[in-house]
Amino acid sequence: MTDYSPLFLSACTAFEEAEWDYEVVPEQEVILAGFEAYHTRVQLHVQVFVELGAVSVVSESFRTSPNLAYRTRIAELAMRINQTLTIGNFEMEWDKGRLVYRVTNLFPTPEGDPGIMRFLIHNTIGEMDRITPLEAIILDTEIQKLPGLDLEELIRRDDLLPEIPASETSS
Repeated sequence: MTDYSPLFLSACTAFEEAEWDYEVVPEQEVILAGFEAYHTRVQLHVQVFVELGAVSVVSESFRTSPNLAYRTRIAELAMRINQTLTIGNFEMEWDKGRLVYRVTNLFPTPEGDPGIMRFLIHNTIGEMDRITPLEAIILDTEIQKLPGLDLEELIRRDDLLPEIPASETSS
């Protein structure tokens, strides 16, 4: 069995404390996991970079953009959403036409912080889930109507967001 770094063991602890299912990629410091979110199932991986003291959480959309017209609008959507983010960012695997969300944190200690790691995972799930219906709307738009699709208005749509339970807003 591989000797895992303290940082990777903390990542595993983050999953265990939250009672999340996960799988370790053999011989690597990588965790695979899937989560049921509001709009979609979010698949992600957590990778530890010991030399940097970094943990990166990455999720890929399950959709792909079929051609340049759709790919361009989805890339613009990602850019516009990135302007609103304080951590993490969307990227596009251009050749596949697939959106990716990535957030990375550098830890000052070799063991990191499982609480911060859980936050990074929650953030990744939330951001990928938030962009999923927007991406679907773009991909469902007729190609000749794509140039007229108002992405800023699309991003502002709050009817696509889950309701926050009253118990979470009253504190």
